[in-house]
Amino acid sequence: MTSPIPPGSDLDAIVSRTRHLLLDFDGPICSIFAGLPAATVADRLRKLLGDHAQLPDNIARTPDPIEVFAYAATVSEDLAARVETEMTDQELAAVVTAAPTPYIHEVVTACQNSGRSVAVVSNNSARAVHSYLARHGLDDRISLVVARTNHDPALLKPSPHLIIRAVDALKAEPRECTLVGDSVTDVQAARLASVQSIGYANKPGKHERLSAAKAGAVINSLADLALRLRARVTNPELLQLSLRLQGRTFGAPSMTAQAVKSEDGRVQSRGNGPPG
Repeated sequence: MTSPIPPGSDLDAIVSRTRHLLLDFDGPICSIFAGLPAATVADRLRKLLGDHAQLPDNIARTPDPIEVFAYAATVSEDLAARVETEMTDQELAAVVTAAPTPYIHEVVTACQNSGRSVAVVSNNSARAVHSYLARHGLDDRISLVVARTNHDPALLKPSPHLIIRAVDALKAEPRECTLVGDSVTDVQAARLASVQSIGYANKPGKHERLSAAKAGAVINSLADLALRLRARVTNPELLQLSLRLQGRTFGAPSMTAQAVKSEDGRVQSRGNGPPG
């Protein structure tokens, strides 16, 4: 594995090195629980766990569905599978009222026009991610989706597993990849996978937490990222081709990376659902 990217790197330098942009889903792409609160989903998952009085206090109170899922896995594999299935159903329902993140379409367009590929790397269900991308006209502009497809929470961020799968699927070098995420676990996973990280501080207090986690850079708006991506072309020939295609085909798919699927089925290519 290559050496980790040093913390505190300048945003311009990170963007200049980036050929593959990896986006977390909930936060950088949308607020998936804008209409169906995460706390409500967590409550519904807790009902599958049985008597709340027997739950650890932090699990009985957490508004984070992933934390409830992770606890279920400590009880039994069967319970983890049932909780993950319900969580997937809840995420799919939440897609209908999910709120797009401002400037996410500009970021994707800037990547297309500057010769970069875009992938999604998420702890959310692959089915929910694909559903959202299709509803918002992004499914044919994203090269790759690597997201949750089974009931093993150990594979989710802060584990580097999903990021490493994405880097391998893109046939990329880790140092050419940058993960944009809004949580400390995103930054931790990026460092473990030896990819660059950009923290997205979309709520009060996040700038400090992401900086403390040693994100390479921290931004408050995706507009800052879109502007820098637009200004730094990685493949001039691809840029010219993209510009020629614009005006003839709206939302043409990215041409910098093929949509692929890993042998074990955990990597989801664009437009494909998760394995049955």
